[in-house]
Amino acid sequence: MVDECIFCKIVLRETPAEIVYEDNDAIAFLDINPRSKGMCIVASKKHFINFDENIELTSKLFDKALIVGEKIKKSLNPLSVSFSIMPAQVPHFHIRVYPVYKDQVPLFENKPIEISKEELNSLANKIRSAIVEWKGRQTKKVEEKPKEEKKEEPKKERSEEDVYWMKREMDVG
Repeated sequence: MVDECIFCKIVLRETPAEIVYEDNDAIAFLDINPRSKGMCIVASKKHFINFDENIELTSKLFDKALIVGEKIKKSLNPLSVSFSIMPAQVPHFHIRVYPVYKDQVPLFENKPIEISKEELNSLANKIRSAIVEWKGRQTKKVEEKPKEEKKEEPKKERSEEDVYWMKREMDVG
């Protein structure tokens, strides 16, 4: 953690944020200066700047960003969801998740849209609900282990010799 990093402060709860997802590796929260409604930042809980400083953790963050993107799509119903990694004012590795709406195309050159704290809170609640629902299904899948099916072994074709000896044993017995 770096003392002056705003994302590290969010991880430590020193700075408030509308957190929509969190696990051991990542934290996702709504951007307070979004380019579109519901834009989220998926940041590493461990401070690093460039993706190649920690490839394993970067890979996990992409997985988390995909989950957040899917839940944004489900809960906010944008036309699509885009992802980006680019240099930013905050030197802490993160992935931006942009919902795309007909009237809000989140280009880097666009100025941020204005959004109230109440609307941020409402958007966060929708995304959180979708994530909680998803986590519940994931837990249920782990608990419901599929029953092992007994596989029938394929019947072996018997040779003429085997058939002969089987008949012979039946006649003797």
